[in-house]
Amino acid sequence: MKLDVGPLSLKVDDEVFEEHLRRLFGVPLKILEIRKLGEGFHAAGFLLSLDINGKRRNLVLRVLRGDIGWGHDYASDRAAVLLLQHRLFNRAPPKTCVQSLDVLCLKADGSLLSLKDSIEFFQLVEEVTEVEGTPYVQDLHAIGRRGSLIERDRRRCQIAADYLVSLHSERRESPILYKRHIRDLIGHGEMLMGVIDTYPDPSSLSWTSSQEIEEIEVAAVRWRNRIKYLSHRLRRIHGDFHPFGNIRFREDDSIVVLDPSRFEYGEPADDLAALAINYIFLSLWHYGALSEPFRELLHIFFERYIRRTGDEEVLRVLPPFFAFRGLVIVHPLYYPEMDSRRRRKVLSFVRNVLDDDSFNLDKVDDYLEKLREP
Repeated sequence: MKLDVGPLSLKVDDEVFEEHLRRLFGVPLKILEIRKLGEGFHAAGFLLSLDINGKRRNLVLRVLRGDIGWGHDYASDRAAVLLLQHRLFNRAPPKTCVQSLDVLCLKADGSLLSLKDSIEFFQLVEEVTEVEGTPYVQDLHAIGRRGSLIERDRRRCQIAADYLVSLHSERRESPILYKRHIRDLIGHGEMLMGVIDTYPDPSSLSWTSSQEIEEIEVAAVRWRNRIKYLSHRLRRIHGDFHPFGNIRFREDDSIVVLDPSRFEYGEPADDLAALAINYIFLSLWHYGALSEPFRELLHIFFERYIRRTGDEEVLRVLPPFFAFRGLVIVHPLYYPEMDSRRRRKVLSFVRNVLDDDSFNLDKVDDYLEKLREP
């Protein structure tokens, strides 16, 4: 059986499908016909005609499209939509909606897996042991305590940059995916506005205000409309490239990077901001300002990346990504021991960098020290 959906042609094993339907209904049956009913922006529909005990019964097989956006770009997006609709169809008020019978997963070999009874999902991965190295943040704290860099610190910073150079070398042509990443930067539940919504009421915080948070959100939306059409920049990304466990180094300096998150393709600035903000943060943590050992790492990281990619344009799209990461590191739940003075410096950094036309390495002190009122 072949199902044409958008530009894709999906192949289903006919015998396996028929056997699945027998198990679903608990009676002998035969597939008489399957034909395409039509296709819209969101989904394609196929009429499935069955012979069940000599009687004809028609079902509709719905397949979501993943080629034109609407937040359906990844298979996981489409699974989420269908699982929710399965639940909602069957919880609708009596006699107000048709019944959803199953949600099917198409496997690579053409066979099917039923998900209709699922209530939760689990991921099983290998254990991360000492063999996989130690979190990079341990290096950064050691630098803070030592007050200077050793050659290994410089080398590992370059290795982190080189990892991103290699990862970001994979291109993809998709204006929709690029716009989605920029949109999600602002509105995704794990990103800028989602992070803000997990704060306590800003009126209860001494180091910010509802007005300031709103100003940051508005500025971020302005940045979205400034950069969302730069789809030539779409690359493979990590999505959460931070040193608190996700970046690790083995004794031989080989890098291990865990928990790729949220996106497969997006704006490379996301990954750069995720690590770079932590060079600034750990310097503030130890010294209350951007001190020389961390300033040097910041320069090594950006200069290595830009020299090897030629991507100077990344500086002109970094500000909203720094804003998101800044709001993460001042989060009162993540770092409750952080004092108000340091939080104010981070929020000043966020607001000042959002006000600039691009991120300027030579102005980081100004971004931090030009304090803004809450």
